Amino acid sequence: MSKLKIGVSGAPRGASFLAGMHAYGDRAQIVAVYEPDRRARDEFAAEAGVPALEHYDELLERVDAVIVASPQHHHVPQAVAALQRGVHVLSEVPAAVSLEQSRELLAAARASDRVYMMAENYCYSRPNLIVGAMARAGMFGELYFGEGEYLHEMKGWHTDSTGAPTWRHFWQVGRSGNTYPTHSLGPLLQWFDDRVVAVSCVGSGRHTDVEHEIDDTVVFSARTSRQALVRIRLDLLSNRPHLMDYYSLQGTEGAYEAPRATGQEPRVYVLGKSPSERWQSLDEYGDLLPSRYLEVAEGAGHWGADSFPVRDFIDAVQEGTPPPIDIYSALDMTLPGLVSEASFYQAGAWVAVPNPRLWDAGVGTEPGREAPLA
Repeated sequence: MSKLKIGVSGAPRGASFLAGMHAYGDRAQIVAVYEPDRRARDEFAAEAGVPALEHYDELLERVDAVIVASPQHHHVPQAVAALQRGVHVLSEVPAAVSLEQSRELLAAARASDRVYMMAENYCYSRPNLIVGAMARAGMFGELYFGEGEYLHEMKGWHTDSTGAPTWRHFWQVGRSGNTYPTHSLGPLLQWFDDRVVAVSCVGSGRHTDVEHEIDDTVVFSARTSRQALVRIRLDLLSNRPHLMDYYSLQGTEGAYEAPRATGQEPRVYVLGKSPSERWQSLDEYGDLLPSRYLEVAEGAGHWGADSFPVRDFIDAVQEGTPPPIDIYSALDMTLPGLVSEASFYQAGAWVAVPNPRLWDAGVGTEPGREAPLA
């Protein structure tokens, strides 16, 4: 099997994929990087030993697949361009920044025979993989409540060294609603094996950094198609230590809680297995960690999770296995955040979340590989 030639778009974030690529170097290799910022482009190129390109089209001419690690409003334009050129896509999160972009991306994915996958690395952390395995085995019973929180003070990221606004100034804190939902929502949707059908979003008001449109804390409640309840909190401004990976889960047969502070550990309660009314360490169920995720690539970021989406993507391209986060899963994780903005400006009114499987984008008059309306 020939090596997969992979290009990277977006040097700063794209560098986090290098460890994963080194681990699977016998199957794929990074051959070029595209990045508008010359300094970042040259630093990545020197570290990876690949050409630095100034034009995205030039990158697509050289590769079989592209990792789209550019700022989030570029994810869809670059993914669409790649799919239309017959290039496989591993996209950073979120999948899109608007409903219009979401439809455009879906149309391109349906029209292409190339692989599209979203690289939601929080789905690949060790605790989340173990909890996912427990959920699939039915150990928590019927799941009916979950929580996710992403609390990451990022005021220093909203302007550059000259004081000029960065892309985050608008796309993450220049709007209200949950502008960065997938880290919190992605693992929960995998555990529930479900999708969100409606959201209600409210905020705390602006107190810490009032120049930004987003409230300090934004919370949305969500209903899934099976009537489970989910609560997601986003906070990018409040003065506090980070808590970027908090989750909880409640089912008829047990519960899970992630740690909230240093020194705490993930804990579970499983009816009939745990001591009466006492938590157990999640590590006691570590043998349920899927074997393919046992070996973490050296230097992989986000608790080692950054390397696993790369391998699943390579498998999907070379072996024809379904990507774990395909176009529909990617949109299921993204759309609730987009819809939450409409709810926020309607004082928390419940707003329906569209099901992308029923959209006609890309179906045309002669449905091809996928015909959800046929």
